[in-house]
Amino acid sequence: MPSVRAVFPPRSTRPAWRRLPALLALVLVAALGVVGCGGEGGPSPADGPTLAARQGADGVQVFAVSGLPSMTFSASELVAKPGTIRVDFSVPTGSAPHNFVIPRIPDAHTRIVSAGSSQSVTFTVTQPGDYQIVCTIHANMTATLKIT
Repeated sequence: MPSVRAVFPPRSTRPAWRRLPALLALVLVAALGVVGCGGEGGPSPADGPTLAARQGADGVQVFAVSGLPSMTFSASELVAKPGTIRVDFSVPTGSAPHNFVIPRIPDAHTRIVSAGSSQSVTFTVTQPGDYQIVCTIHANMTATLKIT
């Protein structure tokens, strides 16, 4: 039969306070692994529905989009034809401030919109393709404008 010492090795002779930095480093590494660096685990573009533009006055394509308390846009994809587009962007009461920015389209951006406020932005897109939409305050808050 094995001795008790073979199954349970002797405890470290280092005082507990000397092992504390190593323990804290281990906890920090584990916490970063759970939280991540913002690339995964947060809201993704697939979190919301796809919206088709509704026809507004003078042929302008219109979307109503909100920046939500969940740090997502109310739609993950906006679908439109080439032409003039208006986005009515709002932030509901109780949400953090957000903005609506399409980096590849210089005129497609709002200022930072506070909770309970809204702003509209009108711009023109002539080339079909996918255009990323972002909130510049919240790195994981993205959507896509799909021009077909």
